[in-house]
Amino acid sequence: MKIRQIKAFLAVVHTGSVRAAAARLSLTQSTVAKAISGLEADLGAELFDRGSNGLRLNRAGLELLPYAETIATNSDRATAAVEAIVAGTRPTLRLAVTPVLQPEVLAEAVGRFRTRFPDVKIVFSSGFLSDCLPLILTDRLDLSLLLVGRYRHQELGRLVEERLFEVDQGVVAHPSHPIFEPGADLRRLFAESEWLSTAQDEDFLTSELVKFGAGMPKSLTICDFYGIDALKGRRRTLSLSPLSTAEDPRYEGRLQALPKEAFPLAPLSVSFFRRKGMELSPHAEYMRFSLREAFEQWLHEKPRRFVR
Repeated sequence: MKIRQIKAFLAVVHTGSVRAAAARLSLTQSTVAKAISGLEADLGAELFDRGSNGLRLNRAGLELLPYAETIATNSDRATAAVEAIVAGTRPTLRLAVTPVLQPEVLAEAVGRFRTRFPDVKIVFSSGFLSDCLPLILTDRLDLSLLLVGRYRHQELGRLVEERLFEVDQGVVAHPSHPIFEPGADLRRLFAESEWLSTAQDEDFLTSELVKFGAGMPKSLTICDFYGIDALKGRRRTLSLSPLSTAEDPRYEGRLQALPKEAFPLAPLSVSFFRRKGMELSPHAEYMRFSLREAFEQWLHEKPRRFVR
């Protein structure tokens, strides 16, 4: 297989015809048709069903598609990396990391990465699933480490997941909140308290409260992760959160976790995600290794109650 054949194949897939693909690539139709025929000959299989409505991928073409996308993307990345060296510009690692990851783990991982790649520019972006999903699917992130709930995994069918750790999920509040009093009526208190949630977790929160018997929350504040972070610890406020926040030094004295047995929920996962068929670049692969090593060291140094 040749790169020009792969790019011709992808252009036909995206445009639906040889004519439109030729226009996109600024080539003649015969050149594109020859590239497709050559690719099919190399593979020993036709890749399209040919009909009056144009070309449609057949089973073999569908199987090839994710690999073709990876080959084309890696070719572009390799070209850009060499051009950057020639031009004297810095190579770039585009990275998204969930804010749930402990800061000391991230700092240690970046330190390890810098010892090997001091000249690589690291660009951090939002570490939230809703923001990162379209970036991952269009190869605009080199590496992503995201927090996700099992209930939301149907959105991730086009991605490969490599789990780093699980963290228990539950209710956190100010230590003086009445939910922590012995014999507290959780159903009543859940209904009377103000809840904090992100927009993407609102449906999950309300469904879990209804399932628990507390009904729909009477007071609900929708905000982003940072808004929730700022509002946590108000004396009448509750939030569904990773229970590890209660052990985080940043929240010392501000938060307490309700025992997970009192309001059982499935754990959350912090995982690396990439598009199916996409291989990590060498820089991204080494950062993934650094993050995993730094996390395992952090977890080994002290027993963690809510993190596995």
